[in-house]
Amino acid sequence: MTSSRMLLTGCAAVALIAALLGALGLRGPDVPPSPAPAPQRQAGAAARQWFAPPPASTPARADFVAAPRSPLYGRNGRVVDLHGEDVATYIARRNAAARTGDTRAAYDIYQAASVCAANADPLPEFAVAAERVQAEAERRRVQALCAGVSAVQLQERMAFLVRAADAGNRDARIDFFMEGPMGRPADLDAQADDPQVQAWKRQALGYLQEAGAQCDHFALSLLANAYDLGQLVPRDPRMTMAYAIAAAAARHVVLTEEQLRARFGDEVTGADFAAALRAGSLLSRQDCPAGH
Repeated sequence: MTSSRMLLTGCAAVALIAALLGALGLRGPDVPPSPAPAPQRQAGAAARQWFAPPPASTPARADFVAAPRSPLYGRNGRVVDLHGEDVATYIARRNAAARTGDTRAAYDIYQAASVCAANADPLPEFAVAAERVQAEAERRRVQALCAGVSAVQLQERMAFLVRAADAGNRDARIDFFMEGPMGRPADLDAQADDPQVQAWKRQALGYLQEAGAQCDHFALSLLANAYDLGQLVPRDPRMTMAYAIAAAAARHVVLTEEQLRARFGDEVTGADFAAALRAGSLLSRQDCPAGH
């Protein structure tokens, strides 16, 4: 594909994966939904939309402490529990441990900071005015929680994320891909020659493959989707099919040849179809050996 595509994120990524594998009779990945409506996919692009800072005044800390709790979501779409603290306090309690090698603390800091990063992203369009009012009210609540967090801390979350990913945290490896280059939305086609984007692609692909090798069906589904869209590597329908087979195996689902031909038969035919079957079987055995 040559048209520009925005990097998959949050529920947009999940929605596209569900669309990719829905024709095969598979359910979507088991990840927490984002509170924001899924953005509409533009022609030739996978749209990425998030929350942004509110124009209204910031409430006092007592307002959100006294208010009924609702889930907080990071930019990866995961629920984050701050244990009743604001984000700056939560980070401060874990900062020393994270900087001296505690990778669990490093990932916790990333998660908390990602709540604030998500709150700084643009709001999507709402068809119903009441939904926008509700989203803006939630944004003000999160803005109060993030009041003491600096821009430097927001960017530093990516360094903590990499520490957790390098230590073997599967969620962190997936989140690195979901975050995008330098933790920001990016048009990967338009920035294809950017050295930082190229380095991010290599690192993100490696992390997804490592998570897939741990039998993570979400990572395997993301790899199938990446090969389908040509985001991290050149588009390859055979590898899309192979990773779709492996993702199904991770969910203990066996795809029939009829299902695979219905989904991939127009693009993967003859010897290529047989080769994709073999590759998918090999990935399944390597990534999800019996007993997983």
